[in-house]
Amino acid sequence: MTENILELTSKQSLFPQSEKTNWSNSAEFDDFNYVPVSPWGPLALIMGFCSLTGFLGIFGLYLALVSVIIGVVAVNQIRKAEGTVKGVLFAILGVTLASGSLVFGSVKMVRDYSTECPEGFLRVNFPRDISAKQFLYVPQRRLHPDVAPLEGKPIFLKGFMWQTEKSEGLTEFVLLKDNGECCFGGKAQPYDMMRIRLQNGQTTRAYIGKVAVAGVLRVDLEAGEDAPVYTIDATMVEEARTRF
Repeated sequence: MTENILELTSKQSLFPQSEKTNWSNSAEFDDFNYVPVSPWGPLALIMGFCSLTGFLGIFGLYLALVSVIIGVVAVNQIRKAEGTVKGVLFAILGVTLASGSLVFGSVKMVRDYSTECPEGFLRVNFPRDISAKQFLYVPQRRLHPDVAPLEGKPIFLKGFMWQTEKSEGLTEFVLLKDNGECCFGGKAQPYDMMRIRLQNGQTTRAYIGKVAVAGVLRVDLEAGEDAPVYTIDATMVEEARTRF
């Protein structure tokens, strides 16, 4: 029996200390080699995903540009840490997404702008080229000399629909130079709005955002003070491809 006790004691003391030492050393080794993730990495990656809005409009392109700058700064900051933090792959991925959005989003915007105006129509900026000119009173109401040549001409411009009575099947609506009147309760002046009349049995749905209109400009200087002086006999109404 004494021999069995000695044998058991020998087996119990053969490995435990070694195993305990190895486990302890392993834990200490893991703690010593832990490298935290720099917040710059995830930030750059999140900004990179947000910059995908660059395909939707000019604000998204500004965001993409800012995201590229943040991503480049993130990569530099993490590399300057010399291994004390990690996350450079996150930052590089963020820069890649932002750069792609900036480049391809810009290409898309240029293409949309160059193709949105139908052939044979003159591009006109509603707020700058028409609304800002207002009217002359000498002594009766007259068109501004810069606006008068546009009467009877096929033009292309953009604006916002105002207070449509239905959402589908519109044959006529009022176009505002901006959405300030409908959003803040202001009173639209006669030179700030146009009556849009679709031709050839065409209809359109109501749009919340900016719309593009192509048609022939008509003028009625005898219209009432609260009525649109300008009318466009429209052959095209669609959601604006660009916001400018």
